[in-house]
Amino acid sequence: MRAVLLTLASLLAPLTSPSEVLAPEPTMDRNTSPEAAEEPIDVSIDWLTSLDYRRGMRLPDEILALDGQEVRISGYMAIGTLEGADVFELVPESCECGRSKVQHFIEVTLSEDRVRFMPGRIELTGKFSVGEVEEDGFVVSLYRLEVKALP
Repeated sequence: MRAVLLTLASLLAPLTSPSEVLAPEPTMDRNTSPEAAEEPIDVSIDWLTSLDYRRGMRLPDEILALDGQEVRISGYMAIGTLEGADVFELVPESCECGRSKVQHFIEVTLSEDRVRFMPGRIELTGKFSVGEVEEDGFVVSLYRLEVKALP
């Protein structure tokens, strides 16, 4: 019986670990082999969007290290996403609407597809960009993801 409880505890421990929200976990060590270098890095949208961001601040090194990397991330299309566009916002919760804060969404650009609203959780893989993008004196984007097409 004790062995069953220990096994159960070891299986449940990773599900409750705060590290899932606090840091991205690569799917592998990028330095192990040439084949491994092609694997995308799994990144938690909850971790990215939980940043206490202020304009002009230096982003954490863990986030800056993702700039230019191939990542895999899942979330929801923001309510109000326009069909037929080539850009939409990926948010951590399906009930999020509007753009409350720039760190609360990832701007997704489709290079070979157009938006068709998908109400469920979607997983995307693409090139990730990090950093402030300004328009008319306002920061309009902090995180960006370029993907070829929707799943």
